[in-house]
Amino acid sequence: MTSNEKYNLLVREISNSKSNNIKPKDFNLNYQEFKAIIDEIEYDGLFNQGYWAIDGSYIFTSITFKGKNFLENNDKKEYHKIEKNEVNYNHSINITGSNNGNIISGNNNTIHSEFNKNFDALLNGIQTSNLENKNLIIEELNKKKNNPEVFKSYIVSLLGIGLEASISTLIGNLL
Repeated sequence: MTSNEKYNLLVREISNSKSNNIKPKDFNLNYQEFKAIIDEIEYDGLFNQGYWAIDGSYIFTSITFKGKNFLENNDKKEYHKIEKNEVNYNHSINITGSNNGNIISGNNNTIHSEFNKNFDALLNGIQTSNLENKNLIIEELNKKKNNPEVFKSYIVSLLGIGLEASISTLIGNLL
């Protein structure tokens, strides 16, 4: 069974369980794997944070609206509707919604992304700054950029370390 299948199974079975005290052995998992999957489910916002008992069992509190939606959609994430306005003669597409607004123009299909432009500007700003650990920060930004929730959390945490004003402005552009 894949990790994704285990994740989906735990969401379904725990949310439908008559008992709030869930044990790893109920799912033929060791404690570390069980805890890692539960932590991920809570991080994804499908369960309200539960409690860990001394014996390694998990005390389930409740499923969230997002968790119910996850189950109703057969373990698939539901993507918000993307609205677009296309002007054929100018090869311009304006995209709105919660995505990053990719625009394709011209016959060579050059992709312009506001996020990528701002992300590159932030990387450049950090690289040219006087920060001692700038290479580590750049590495972390590159690792986290494809996960919007983790990325936003990380760049907000960077604001708390007292960066130069120009870098703080670049972070603000990404938020």
